[in-house]
Parts: sequence; structure tokens; C-alpha cells
Amino acid sequence: MFAEMPSTPPWRFDHVQLFAGAESPLDRLFIEVMSLREGARPPFPFSGQWLYAGNQAVMHVIADRHAGKAVRFGHIAFRTELAAEAVVERLNRAGFVHDVSIVPASGDAQLFVSLPGGLVVELDAPVRSRSA
Repeated sequence: MFAEMPSTPPWRFDHVQLFAGAESPLDRLFIEVMSLREGARPPFPFSGQWLYAGNQAVMHVIADRHAGKAVRFGHIAFRTELAAEAVVERLNRAGFVHDVSIVPASGDAQLFVSLPGGLVVELDAPVRSRSA
């Protein structure tokens, strides 16, 4: 009934994205309580910060100057070493509409899929496969 799963899954969790106002308690929770640390962030054309657990960026916080204390969910992201073209083919075959963006500096593709109900899933992939 189920297809045989590869020994190494082609996807891994990458990060969640949140929108937060300057007065939000987000830093107190994730930095002070949970010991995440602020770290390097690609030069996106909007304000924000990356929070790391060890060497892994796990949370992308986007500054929302109108949010005050509010924190709102943006998306969840997963990463693969499959080439972006292969991921786009899979999305098209499965009938998913998606938006594409390129990460400044790394050149990786970000494929955004909006699901019914409002959940946005970001699929990150290199423009060319790194596993080949």
C-alpha cells in the first residue's frame, strides 16, 4: 500500500517564519527562556532577524511595525538537496500552485505553496542539485 521510503528522506525541517511587533514578547521567550541566539540572515529587502538553535537557523522573524505586542505565524519551511526544477515538476504534477522567490546571496529557490485554510509551506531547494 505504501511506497518504499528511501533510507535518507529528501526533506528536512528548516525553519518557521513569524511576524512580530517591536513590543512582542518573542525575544524574551525564544532568546531568554529557550536560549536561541540571533545570527546571520540573508540580505532580504525587509527587516527581521534569524534565531538559531546551535548552528541551525530555526526561526525567521519579520519585523511588523504595526503589530505592537502581536506575533503572527507566517509559514513553515522544509529543505531538500533536490534541484528546484525537480521540486517544481513534483508540485505541478500534484496540481499545486506556487510562488517562487530566490534567496539573496545563496541563490537558493524558495517555493511557496498556500494550502486551504491559510497554511503556507515554503520548500527550499538549490537551483541545481547538490546531491548529484
